[in-house]
Amino acid sequence: MSKYEAILVDDEELARHRLKKLLSRIPTIQLVAEAANPFQCLELMELYKPDLLFLDIQMPGLNGFEMVQQIPDEKLPVIIFVTAYDQYALRAFDSLAIDYLLKPIRLSHLEKMVSKLKSFENAFQQAAQNAGARALHENPLTDYTKRFALKYGNKWRIVEEKDVVMFFAEDKFCYLRSVGKDSIINFTLRELESKIDPAVFARAHRSSIISLRYVKSYKSIGSGRLEITLKDGMKVQSSRSYLHSLKKSLPG
Repeated sequence: MSKYEAILVDDEELARHRLKKLLSRIPTIQLVAEAANPFQCLELMELYKPDLLFLDIQMPGLNGFEMVQQIPDEKLPVIIFVTAYDQYALRAFDSLAIDYLLKPIRLSHLEKMVSKLKSFENAFQQAAQNAGARALHENPLTDYTKRFALKYGNKWRIVEEKDVVMFFAEDKFCYLRSVGKDSIINFTLRELESKIDPAVFARAHRSSIISLRYVKSYKSIGSGRLEITLKDGMKVQSSRSYLHSLKKSLPG
């Protein structure tokens, strides 16, 4: 019998301990790691690449929904939200979680979750045959990403949407530029387009997405291109392929 590898994240130690004990009685699930906060979980996910993520919702730094938004689509595990609050249920299922477990959790709840998991796996395999495996993870969250978790050495920093100047690709990496700082972000520009608010950001070039908040001025430079000056003095050239949609987004 194959096992699903899982990570558990909850900022309450007693809640983690109780769920660990219950999961040890589910033969198809192997808990490979646990995290006390969302940032530790993001690091563990890089190490273990789990199949399942048991995720608390109310946590310091990032809530459960915001944490899921930090995970690239191709690395997104199956999500099971675990919480003491029932008001998040609708949003949880909008985010493609397969289950929403209310504390205190019982063994019977986990057994029902495993049955759902098997049905989900069958549906995923069918989708992979018919339309590609990404079908079940396309636009996994209905909310736009408003906060971005970025790691600097051993420390994490949260950048708010309002502080993002632009995203750009360079030398096979994607960067987020905030005021005075460039940081690597673990998404492609294409992935970011589906995660960020189109009323706030616009694609200018295959290698750049700009924040409309930080546009100072722009002018035509011929051949269907624009030169956009941002408020930090950075100049960004648009490409012809994005001109039409960009002009509709730019002020004035």
